[in-house]
Amino acid sequence: MLRSGIRQLTHVQKLIASFSLIGICLITAVVYAIIGLGTMHHMVGDIARNDLTAATAVLTLRDTMQARQRAVVRFQIFKQPEFKELYNRQSESFQQTLSVLQRKSGGADLSELSKASSAYSNTIERLMLGNHISDAALKNAAEQVEKAIESVRTEQKKLLENKLAAAGEQESRTSAWALGLALSGATLAFLVAALLVYSFSTSINKLQQATHRIAAGDFDHDPHIPSGDEIGALSQDFMRMAVRLKELEQISLDASPLTRLPGNIAIERSINRRLREGTSFAMCYLDLDNFKSYNDRYGYIKASEILKQTGEVIYEAVKCQNDPDAFVGHIGGDDFVVVLDARLAKAACQEIISRFDAMVPAFYSEEDRAAGAIEGIDRYGVPRVFPLISLSIAALTCQPGGYATAAEIATAAAGVKDRVKESSGSNYIIVREAGVIET
Repeated sequence: MLRSGIRQLTHVQKLIASFSLIGICLITAVVYAIIGLGTMHHMVGDIARNDLTAATAVLTLRDTMQARQRAVVRFQIFKQPEFKELYNRQSESFQQTLSVLQRKSGGADLSELSKASSAYSNTIERLMLGNHISDAALKNAAEQVEKAIESVRTEQKKLLENKLAAAGEQESRTSAWALGLALSGATLAFLVAALLVYSFSTSINKLQQATHRIAAGDFDHDPHIPSGDEIGALSQDFMRMAVRLKELEQISLDASPLTRLPGNIAIERSINRRLREGTSFAMCYLDLDNFKSYNDRYGYIKASEILKQTGEVIYEAVKCQNDPDAFVGHIGGDDFVVVLDARLAKAACQEIISRFDAMVPAFYSEEDRAAGAIEGIDRYGVPRVFPLISLSIAALTCQPGGYATAAEIATAAAGVKDRVKESSGSNYIIVREAGVIET
């Protein structure tokens, strides 16, 4: 089903669909890369704002703690108030740094550090109030703070390493997916291009072979190109053209070599088509009178010239009726056929006779024109005087359902022609429906 649906798409639609898929892959790759870069940027910013600040704060706490211890030692030795003030300033700085660390720690446990710092501060406060504090107690309190600072530093370092590892994984994942999507788009583009090139080249090769076959006269050749796209439509047009060429070849072979008018096959096809379509038309049977006597007197070359000129006269006279579907054929010898709109039959007959009668005298000698006749032998061997060539037209109006075949119409028209020949000179008879005859 999917394959059949794809075949129904035109090449333009296939190109649009394929490039849309490629565009989606590439856009997805770009969007994913942008999102990944944004995530990495956020992670790096978080590290810069928090983790690095926290790491710096831990180092500052350690330095500040050492400065507090030095101030305490000096106070123990000299008992001067300035060393107490120095200790207080260092303690205040320690608390401020601890507050910064609490905001930037990113989840590190600072409870032990806060507890140890408070215990150390209480111990030193009692010392400065004059209470006796042993060196071991002072040392132990300081070591607890330093131990807590080191624990926080270790934990903070571990958190930083985890974030850096996550950032690295995010970078690798973003790069891999973006590259994969981009390569998928490129691969898809290559495959689509290959398939389209193969489809184009295969179809074009078939059309090329069909062209050679048709040029060689094989009008029935089928290139077997599936329909649905532009090349399929072109193939169908090609086959229709081949059928038309075959018809034209048949018409050409059937055409009269003298008048170049279509022959019996084309005449029959024209009449049968109108019968199938159920249209009203007139079939006119035209015959030259006294043609044999002219041929005997002037020879076949002059007689052939009259036939040729008669065909041209009939064709031009019918053309003047402005019926685009009108047809003029040459049965053979001195017999012609005209098929046209029934409403134009009378005008066409009159125009044909007028032009024919104006043409004929030029084919006779001056003496015969003056006499209006020639002497000759009829078909029975009896000497006779024959008038100048004239034209008899038997026009049969055909209504839908009146006749079944072209042969039936030809037989009826032949019967009417014999009646026309009973009159002298060029004449016509139009047999309309219900036997109405118009002359």
